[in-house]
Formats: sequence, C-alpha cells, structure tokens
Amino acid sequence: MNGSMKKKFRVVFRDSFLSRAQVEIVKAKALEYDREIEFELIPVQTSGDMGSEKGTDLFTKDLQNILKKGEADIAIHSLKDVSSPAFFNETQYAIADRDDIRDIAIFNPDILTKLREGKQIIIGTSSPRRSGMAIPFLKRALPYSGKKNIDISTLPIRGNIDQRLGKLQSKEFDGVILAVAGLNRLLEHGPAGIIKTLIKDKKWMILPLFECPPAPGQGAIVIEALKDNGDADSLLKAIDSKKLKQSLGEERVLSSQYGSGCMGAYGLFHMDLPNTSFTFAAGKNEAGEDFTDWKMDINIEIEEHKLFSSTDHMKSFFRSEPDPDMIIPDSSEAFFVSSHKAIHSDIIKKKLNEKRVWAAGTHTWYELAKMGIWVEGCADGLGLESITTLLSGALIGLPKTDIRIITNKSSTTHWKEDGWNSTGTYELIPALPADLKEKIIGAEMIFWTSFQQYELCKDLLKKNVIHACPAGKTATLLKSRDLLPVIFPTIKAFSFWREKNRHNVAGINN
Repeated sequence: MNGSMKKKFRVVFRDSFLSRAQVEIVKAKALEYDREIEFELIPVQTSGDMGSEKGTDLFTKDLQNILKKGEADIAIHSLKDVSSPAFFNETQYAIADRDDIRDIAIFNPDILTKLREGKQIIIGTSSPRRSGMAIPFLKRALPYSGKKNIDISTLPIRGNIDQRLGKLQSKEFDGVILAVAGLNRLLEHGPAGIIKTLIKDKKWMILPLFECPPAPGQGAIVIEALKDNGDADSLLKAIDSKKLKQSLGEERVLSSQYGSGCMGAYGLFHMDLPNTSFTFAAGKNEAGEDFTDWKMDINIEIEEHKLFSSTDHMKSFFRSEPDPDMIIPDSSEAFFVSSHKAIHSDIIKKKLNEKRVWAAGTHTWYELAKMGIWVEGCADGLGLESITTLLSGALIGLPKTDIRIITNKSSTTHWKEDGWNSTGTYELIPALPADLKEKIIGAEMIFWTSFQQYELCKDLLKKNVIHACPAGKTATLLKSRDLLPVIFPTIKAFSFWREKNRHNVAGINN
C-alpha cells in the first residue's frame, strides 16, 4: 500500500444495522493492509429509508451526492442498489466482498397450520422480481395442503431487515422474502442477538437460483469514491477483488439488455464453478415480456440425429427397487435427498419430517412437497458442493458432518469417498431396452444425467464419442475416468442449448 496514504477516511453509508455490518467487513479488509487506518463514520438516512420517493437508486444517490460535495472520502453500500444509469459514471469503485446471492422466504411457525386449513398466505415484498417468480415457486414448493392451489398473495413491505422481521414477528405478514447475504452478515458482524431472536422458531426456504434468480449484484459490497481522490483510490485498489469484479461485470453486461436496478422484474447472476462458468437471467424485460437466457462457453457442432440425450429416456436405464429394511441413522441433523425415489416408505417420510431436509434440485423438492415434507432448499442441480458454503454459513449452520445424503445404494460409495455420510435406500436395477442400446451405439454425442448411466453403457460407445453432462457429481466422476466431458451448468442449461440449436447444427458460443 502507498506509504503516503492518509490514515483517516470519512465513510458515508446508510444508517442501518446491515450497512454498519458491511462497513465492519470493509474496515477489517482495510486493516489487513494497514493497521493504522481509521474510519470516521457518517451514517445517513437515504430517500429509500424514508420512503419519500419512488424510482431507482433510492439507497445510493444520497451517498453519491455526499461524495460529490466532498463531504466524505468513500461510500460503502450494496451493489444491487445501483442502476445502470448511475453506475459510477463520475466515481470509481471496488468490490470488497460477496456473500451468498440467494433469497430466503421466512415464515411464522403457524404456516403449516394455515396450509392445512387452506387459509390465505400473505407474503411481504415490494420487489416485482420476487413477487413474479417466488410466489409461483412457493405454490409448488410448500408442503402439499390437500388443496389443488395454495392461496398466496403479496403486500408491500418497507424497512430494514430487522424492521421487516419485526413485522413478521407481529404477524402483519405470514412470510417475508429477504436476501441471504444480509442475514449472514447481520449474524456475523451486526446485532446477532436481535436477529437470532427474530428468526427463532421460524420456518424458512432458501429460494432456488433458476426459479427465483436474485437481483444483479445481490450480495456484493461496493466501495465508491471520487476519481480524483488519490488516497481513496489507493484504498480501493488494496481492497478490490478482481475476481468478483469480473464476475459482476458479466452480470452487468447481460443485465443491460433487460433493464436495471433492484426493482426490475427479472433476476440474473453469474457463477464460477470448478467445472464450468455461466451467466443466467430470467423474468420479465422492460417490455413486460417473459424471457430466459443462458450465457455459456459451449461450442459444439453436432447434428441432432447424432445426439443422444438421456433426458429423453430418464426412466429407461434403470428400474428402482426399494430396500424395505434400510434403516436411516438418527445421528444426522439434516438430510440431502438426491432423488424422491429414495423416499419410498412412511417410515422414511416420518424420519425426514423430524429433520431438516435439502434436495438435489427443484424436481425432487416438488415431489417431496407432495409428500408433505418441508424442504429448506436445494442445490439447483449444480451439485451439493456448490452449496457447502451456504450450508455452513451463519444463517443455515449445517457443517458437512451434520448432513446425511439419502440416495441409491450404488452412489453411496462415491459420497463416502468424499467424506459425506450417506445411506442408500433403493437399488438401481439395469433395464435398458434394445432399441435404446442401438441409439447409444450410433451416437456421436451423449448427454448423461448420471454417472450410473455411463457405467451401464460404457462398453457400447463409439471410440471418439463426445460426452456431455451437467456440473456436479456426474461431471466429477466422468473426469475421474479420464474423460473430458462437455459440462453444462444443469440439465435445464443443456435443454436450452439443445432447443436453441435444434434447427442449426453449428452449435453456439455465447
């Protein structure tokens, strides 16, 4: 760091518990570089906090104005609150940190009673994005009430996180939707006692990424300063995460096509996984039109009739044979269910209803909901490793040792090799018909949805067949066999690519 940098910085930020927690995170990073740095705090009630205006940048423009007047050196706030028109045109910025990007729906404990009785559920949210996507999802994800349609509606809610949780506590709402990142930060760096009290005994669901994508930039803390402030510039350079800035830049590029600001009716995120990177967006654009968009580095040239996709024949590779004598140990705090097929008896259902439950993806989640099982969240089809940081964080509090994988018997070995507790409740019995064998033998590209499919068919394959699969355990296991699969983020991503190129054999390179 520049030895001539001044040691005291005037810091402007929203006057809220969460903003103070964000300031503490930035301060800790600054002190890693120079233990003598001091922050003079300037908390501000913004237009958004007072509810005095409508529009975009309500939580940031007041902070930016204070910077422009020279009354502060840096501003610290949430990146998702900055719209494209106000995107640091007159200032410079650094990304200090990014927590989990997902949203969470938090409910009062009587939610199960209301569901059973078929009563209306009122959710507090002022976000068009959350209203448009989370509510349809919750109608399928909440435990089946015996009625065809769960009655859910939304009402606007204002205030900081603690104020919104207070309104939930006082039963002004049956549920509220918040950002996971804010709760994690408050529990780690803010008034943890207050937040713990407000969420005690509540039921919650972490909303899935592809059905309920977050606002662009969600979870990211930004530090902003005037371009001609040399000392602030040195501080920003010291704290800035180039990797995070690049990832958020990908989000900004795509979001510019669909509108801007946290009040948009669409969600968007970029994700870097060990096996692949991608950007995803879905919702309504500025014209009110529904859209789904994936940006993936996939470049394949294959004719449709030479592509075999196991997604077309999911039930044809194996039949399931339940093990009625399988006993699931009571020692685990939570279960991760790889497939709803693993839950085949009332005994297993009862066991799950006594524990915390997570699912591999939303299809499994929906099937568990039909069984009356409350699911806290899922891995979005990206693999369990993609959510280990989320699970072990301050909000969820589930370390690896507290989780047991519920799966088929042939998969338990792979999970245990990776250090997970695992129980197989059913067998996969090969049942591949002759006509599919012929298609697999002739295929030049095969999309596998599970490693077991590959193992079953590996002796049938052409020597130079192109392997493809979703990210997660399947990709890891295929790579362990010295294969180089083309890795799509999820099965849905593959289906999107395939449909887009069904009449064009050239493939894509987005």
